[in-house]
Amino acid sequence: MKKRNIIISVVLVAAMAVIPACDIIEECGTCELVTEDADGNQTFGTPLPFCGDDLKDKEDASPVTINGVTTYWNCY
Repeated sequence: MKKRNIIISVVLVAAMAVIPACDIIEECGTCELVTEDADGNQTFGTPLPFCGDDLKDKEDASPVTINGVTTYWNCY
């Protein structure tokens, strides 16, 4: 029984050393598309989950204004 527990412990420690934690867990968040008209009225889209590079792209996206209507991503 003791030998089995030692072997299991060694395997778990070896697995933790081989698999880096940053590859398994990505930073995730929720973003919603916000539309604001020239009068300041805001419309919020459905919040959607994003992770990793997709989340960074949404956070770094610049607001877009077309014909007085501005859209941008609000992430939290």
